[in-house]
Amino acid sequence: MKFLKILYLVFAAAMLVDLVTSFYTDQEVFRVIFWETNIVWYRIYKLCFLLLAAAAFWDQQKREKLNEQ
Repeated sequence: MKFLKILYLVFAAAMLVDLVTSFYTDQEVFRVIFWETNIVWYRIYKLCFLLLAAAAFWDQQKREKLNEQ
């Protein structure tokens, strides 16, 4: 399960980089999957995925520590 933990961490890092770079662009509209959305909703979307991946990473790390004991 260590692979899953690393995957969650990489996904969270990618979302964080994408979220931060969205603050430095002049675009008002971003394309999310199949539709165009406002920059504010795009940032909320990225933040939600970032938090979900980080929570999954921490949960996986907690499970590994409990299994070690």
